[in-house]
Amino acid sequence: MAGESRRDFLKTAATAGVVGFLGGEFFLNALKPLEARPPTPALEKYYTSCGVCHSNCGIRVYVKDGVIRFLDGNPEDLHSGGKVCAKGVAGSYLPYAPDRLKYPLKRTNPEKGIEVDPGWVTISWEEALDTTAKRLGEIKEKYGPQSIIFIAHPTGFSERLRKALGSPNRITHHDTCIITHVVVEKFTIGTKLWMYDFPNSKYILCFGWDQPSKGKVPLTRRFSEAKRRGAKIVVVNPLVTLMSSQADEWISIIPGTDLAFALAMINVIISEDLYDKEYVRKYTNFEEHEEEIRNWVKDYTPEWASTITGVPAETIRRIAKEFATTKPSVIPMHKRDPPGPNYANSWKLCHAIIILNALVGSIDNVGGWLFTKGVSIPSLDKVYPPPPYPKPPVSEDICGRSRLPLLDKVKLGIFSTLANNILAKKPYEVKAAIIYKYNLLAFPNPKRLVEALKQLEFIVTIDVLPSESVQLADIVLPDCTYLEREGFSVRIYNGWYPQVSVFQPVIKTMYDCRSADWIFCELGKRLAPDYFKKPDGAFFTPSEYVREALVKGIGITFEELAQRGIWSKPERFKPFAKLESMVKAGKKIQIYGETFKKYGYDPLPSWQPRRDNPSPEYPLYLLITRPPVHRHGKTTDNPYLLELYPENVAVIHPETAEKLGIKDLDLVWVESRTGRVRVKAKLFEGIRKDCVCIPHGFGHWSRGLIYGYGRGVNDGDLIPDQTIEEIIDRGDPTGGACMCDVCVKVYKG
Repeated sequence: MAGESRRDFLKTAATAGVVGFLGGEFFLNALKPLEARPPTPALEKYYTSCGVCHSNCGIRVYVKDGVIRFLDGNPEDLHSGGKVCAKGVAGSYLPYAPDRLKYPLKRTNPEKGIEVDPGWVTISWEEALDTTAKRLGEIKEKYGPQSIIFIAHPTGFSERLRKALGSPNRITHHDTCIITHVVVEKFTIGTKLWMYDFPNSKYILCFGWDQPSKGKVPLTRRFSEAKRRGAKIVVVNPLVTLMSSQADEWISIIPGTDLAFALAMINVIISEDLYDKEYVRKYTNFEEHEEEIRNWVKDYTPEWASTITGVPAETIRRIAKEFATTKPSVIPMHKRDPPGPNYANSWKLCHAIIILNALVGSIDNVGGWLFTKGVSIPSLDKVYPPPPYPKPPVSEDICGRSRLPLLDKVKLGIFSTLANNILAKKPYEVKAAIIYKYNLLAFPNPKRLVEALKQLEFIVTIDVLPSESVQLADIVLPDCTYLEREGFSVRIYNGWYPQVSVFQPVIKTMYDCRSADWIFCELGKRLAPDYFKKPDGAFFTPSEYVREALVKGIGITFEELAQRGIWSKPERFKPFAKLESMVKAGKKIQIYGETFKKYGYDPLPSWQPRRDNPSPEYPLYLLITRPPVHRHGKTTDNPYLLELYPENVAVIHPETAEKLGIKDLDLVWVESRTGRVRVKAKLFEGIRKDCVCIPHGFGHWSRGLIYGYGRGVNDGDLIPDQTIEEIIDRGDPTGGACMCDVCVKVYKG
């Protein structure tokens, strides 16, 4: 952050309300406008998008003499309202990070592992690309294309290369992210729903939904508007967070039992005829399966749920009635909440929440859960149609996705089974990996994954910083930052109407870095040249694709989009419009999951307990949260954000700590069946006595990270990975990683 002093940044972040671990001021102050800076004519102003998270908020970047001086929100962006969070402000540091990858690197030390020095030497791009292409080509020829895996956040260019090689292996993070939502919503509603009409809601019930605590500007803006308008906010969570500190009611619940609470709510709403009968008749398949639905839910009483959740039956019954009678009402969901891939029963909780929203008429309605208003911009394959892709010689991917038929239909990947299948060499051996935009610390049980990746003959990593994934590579290809590249973002997240935001270089790319899309194209030219050509036979470039796609998709040039940063087409919301089109097509919301039944899964979300429960050896539930000023592990090497939140801690109730002889800030061990971590204890009365919470994003072991190395611990070291057989045995069609379904013990050490 060359042009902004650390003091200025801290003042800005404080004004935005960013405080400590659980301070409630963030929620109240995050959307107050920052004091405008005086105009500085000497500065050049560029519009682009923030790339820290998937909100991709519009920003203005001010540059002088080719150096970023500061940035702020783009007032033309109705998505973010011209606001930017602390993470976004601190993003201007990234191009100037002293530990940034600057040149292609080659490994000279054949030994690999944690804390092993790779012995890097700098090489040219030509040598790096030629070596990578040569090694991948040799491995493909000797072992087959299935032996090459792409551990990559997919782009049109990475997918073009993977398909051209004939590899079935696209390994993505979705089993730790949105996998339960995408699969369950696809086969109940028809698509993933990404947004909520909070400003018009009168009753918002959150099963762990906590996005304002994560610093998500678009959602926080709309949620804050609901609060200002007097909506009742009820939070069900074992931990007091920024959200629950501002709620009208906080209900403490035993972790992983939210499904029982939701099932009891359905029982009350149906048995007492509180549901919206006209909506349910017209837009759902309730009537076709009414007898089965009533028989299914009749035993899930509040009294039954109380024994499981620890919540009084009268509270559950009251919340159910309030939710059904205070219209409009809504239950939001997010990937980090209990209906995300966090417990063995999360996919069923996701289904139950969809049922609850449908029963009260919330889906596609004012104050409820809305369908995204997207825009179709042609993909790379549409702009530059490829020759027919080769059919992979083996159809099954290394993670076993094809054994989960509903997951296979949505083409999302799995992290949590990768290490096991590589080590077991099933269904085949893996010999090479291309890693892009993924850090090993994001995986469950990452130490086991390190052991698995050490078995490979060749790894190439594309990254901006010297992450843990870089430390295992044979060749490293330095990516440019989001402030140095061209592109666009089609708004799905909070997409109230068609919106497209721009990514444009605000400074010249520093050092000898190149964009990942350029890298994939260059590898493609060497490995599968016919797939990277235009109809006239010339090779296409990422820049050409961006320009052609924008013109064909929204009818404007890249330069026109860059002038304002945002293209949007505001339109008035029409309640039930999407549902009406579904009915005309012979489709309805699947309260009774006919597709689930067809594939052998529960058509209605029957009760299912957690995977792991307290025992005498491991008596405490593990909770994981995300700090508001960090984005997973990608910002915990940023010194500006580390001043606000320098490390994670183990949050524990004072009474529990006293029984264990633990005082505030004592060093303690937190241990699960998978591993253990040594971390400072933080005593906090706002957590259940049977829980311990570790914020996510720390524990870097890469010595290349100047500021992030050795800070805090990685919660993933406590989380087990799994086999595809374990997923099948528990009847989960989504393949969720059960990221919080872990019990631990805590002791001094």
